[in-house]
Amino acid sequence: MPLIRLLGLSALLCAGIGPLAQVTPPSQFLGHEVGADYKLAKWDKIVAYFRHLGEKSERVRVRELGQTTEGLPMILAEISTPETLGQLPQHRERQRKLADPRLVRDEDEARRLVADSKVAILVSCGLHSSEVASSQMALELAYELATGNSPRMLELLNRTIVLLAPSANPDGLNRVIDWYERTLGKPWEGRGMPWLYQKYAGHDNNRDWFMLNLQETRLLTRVLYEEWFPTIVYDIHQMGNNSARFFVPPFHDPKNANVHPLIDQSLLLIGGHMASELSREGKLGVVHGAMYDNWWAGGFRTTPYRHNMVGILTEAAGALIASPVFQNKSDLRGARGLPSYAMTTSFPEPWPGGWWRLRDVVEYQKISCLALFTLAARYHDLFQDNYLRIGREAIERGRREPPFAWLVPPDQRDPRSAAHLLEILRETGIEIHQAEEAFTADGVNYPAGTRILHCAQPYRAHLIDMLERQKYPDRVQYPGGPAEQPYDIAGWTLSLQMGVRAVEVASPFEGRMRKLESIAAPPAELRGPENAAAYRLEAGNNDNYRLLNRLHKTGIEASIVHRAAVQASAPSGDAVPATIGTIYIHEGEKFRSRKEELLKNLSCMPTGVDKPNDALQQRLRRLRPPRTGLYQPWTASIDEGWTRLVLDNFEFSYRTVRNADIRAGNLRERYDCLILPSIGAASVVNGHAPDTTEPQYVGGIGEDGLVQLQDFVRAGGSLVCLDASCNLPIDHFNIPVKNLVRGKKTQEFFCPGSLLRVSIDPEHPIGYGLPEWFSGYFQQSQAFEVLETRSPAKGSRDPAARFPARVVARYSDTVLLESGWIRGGDLIADKPAIVEVQFGEGKIVLFGFRIQHRGQPHGTFRLLFNAIQQSTLGV
Repeated sequence: MPLIRLLGLSALLCAGIGPLAQVTPPSQFLGHEVGADYKLAKWDKIVAYFRHLGEKSERVRVRELGQTTEGLPMILAEISTPETLGQLPQHRERQRKLADPRLVRDEDEARRLVADSKVAILVSCGLHSSEVASSQMALELAYELATGNSPRMLELLNRTIVLLAPSANPDGLNRVIDWYERTLGKPWEGRGMPWLYQKYAGHDNNRDWFMLNLQETRLLTRVLYEEWFPTIVYDIHQMGNNSARFFVPPFHDPKNANVHPLIDQSLLLIGGHMASELSREGKLGVVHGAMYDNWWAGGFRTTPYRHNMVGILTEAAGALIASPVFQNKSDLRGARGLPSYAMTTSFPEPWPGGWWRLRDVVEYQKISCLALFTLAARYHDLFQDNYLRIGREAIERGRREPPFAWLVPPDQRDPRSAAHLLEILRETGIEIHQAEEAFTADGVNYPAGTRILHCAQPYRAHLIDMLERQKYPDRVQYPGGPAEQPYDIAGWTLSLQMGVRAVEVASPFEGRMRKLESIAAPPAELRGPENAAAYRLEAGNNDNYRLLNRLHKTGIEASIVHRAAVQASAPSGDAVPATIGTIYIHEGEKFRSRKEELLKNLSCMPTGVDKPNDALQQRLRRLRPPRTGLYQPWTASIDEGWTRLVLDNFEFSYRTVRNADIRAGNLRERYDCLILPSIGAASVVNGHAPDTTEPQYVGGIGEDGLVQLQDFVRAGGSLVCLDASCNLPIDHFNIPVKNLVRGKKTQEFFCPGSLLRVSIDPEHPIGYGLPEWFSGYFQQSQAFEVLETRSPAKGSRDPAARFPARVVARYSDTVLLESGWIRGGDLIADKPAIVEVQFGEGKIVLFGFRIQHRGQPHGTFRLLFNAIQQSTLGV
């Protein structure tokens, strides 16, 4: 060995020596081997062990990022050599400069940055809390990094900084372990948990990485785009266990064009190295190029792609939480991109079957982590230079090719939603400017105050991916066969979802502008005279409902204009239009006395007016506080969780309604409005089967519950059905509505997660405040046909005569698809998307699409809010 290499190795070995004898191995700390059958460490034990490492090892620093949704500490371990940990601010600054080449003065500095930096690698464990292995594995991985002194270990420590998040969802980890330990020895061992493992999102917590609805997402987003700017992110997951044992990149088609090719090529390199290491260690069943695609933008590893980071996903076949399972080879199947469970070039060593344990998963994951760290160390310069290069190319493309920018003008229908869109873009690293004076772009004049999002910035790909309209390729499983299901969704254009007008600019332009360091929504203020008798709120701002809910809680009376427009008089004597959906706050003096608390953090603009005259009074309906119930099944509905998040964020009062509450009857005495989230009708009725969960959580509402729901509506209640739950009244209430798309083969109709153009009747109470045309989120959703009466005679038992149905909104009959993918769109063109059925004294509202999908489509939240409030209007 050359002398220089011997000296280098000697230096590494010396750098690695430290007071390691005091570090307790995790097996000793826990009292069992990591990944042992039936044994799991809860979050407090994991945190205690990481703090032990931080105290005893000079290679580990542990810090708290903040608190989780339910108040647990969320921690990050920063692991490298003691010398590197002593210079963390300098290394963060180097990563910042690599991420933003505009901060690099010249090529000499660029070369020094690459040479002097460490490859920062962010590793996320346990994002999906039922996938327990990685949070356990993190203990053993951190111990080996803290104590190992092999040449390989010292090499990777010297050239990388490992940022290890032992759990991205600590709340859920505890929930899963608590439930698992309750189930041991039962027929439902490891199954049947009756609640979500994240308070609001459950499994969808890995669908939140551009929207930032969840506290845990926001904490790690800060690490990604404000603190560390890692070169590589690694998202460790588990999957079903009826096919391959372990997935590594590269991914299945389709590829998103906004992901830089260098990232795809890096995935080949990393996935190949992981697979080689696993094979060398005798770990069989590794597959690549199958199952998971590289299209969608909203996951922990996919959003960073658009930030020039290399995002890794591995998926291990799961055990039964921590219980071992035995699998025959004959029980194993193919998957997307793997037609059968047989040897192929992408699946060269099929696992032969046998026992599969949590410890197996731990070992596959740990080997993959160390393979990644080793590769990153050995190809240090390549990864760091690529990071810088991709950012430079993004800036250059933004300067020389369209789109050159997106503009968000100030005249938005809902200023708060526009500000929220801009703020989450800013929090994910997008630079935003504001025009200081009027300017012209593409021949159109824009006023001062217009927000400008230039494409000549490092995260150009993320900006484009959020605001452009996606065009998912038409893919089939085989020629003439069924549609190939995307990994997640096909379209997500954020401006369309949020009802924000964003204008793409195709030509260069100039103007005087300043960069914004934060985005503030326009603050609420009282307009008009100081002694106004009443105040009015124009329809269209989602914040109106936050204010209305506060008014309900403080007892201040309000009404809404529900009939044709009239003229009201302002104290100034000027005529004021009272349009449909306008809210009137009647007790002006009382409202003013509490304006600070009522208007805090809102963006609505109450305008002072005279007390409504007699003509206007006849067109007003008092807005009583709706007694709202949200159905929560024991089958742990993700859509219920997202609905809860939206209601909480907009300050609605509601109660959770369980199966037993519905079966108990007398619902009308307790509720005005019941909301059924998007859950299949059979699941609502039948719930969990016997011996699949604890007995108290078995079953659904049953036939007794169906009768009670019918009685509730007949007595004047409102039953609001979201997406899949629309099939409950269609199947069981004999209403004159048919679901046009249910049961259709994908060759006839298919629309997976896309934005469709919808028109609404703005004079219907559900349409108050919405534009005539908007974007609706269609996630393999519903479209309806309203059946005409066959027997219009009085007293007819024909459903159309007994239960009149009114179409509130329709899918477009011209331009239907706005973003994503649809096959067979003619089937639903001009067909009802929202239907209201008069059922006795009450109403059934059928929302055929996801009006609150994952807490993202602020542009359609108002549909839900209007339906809730309509339950008290008596119209």
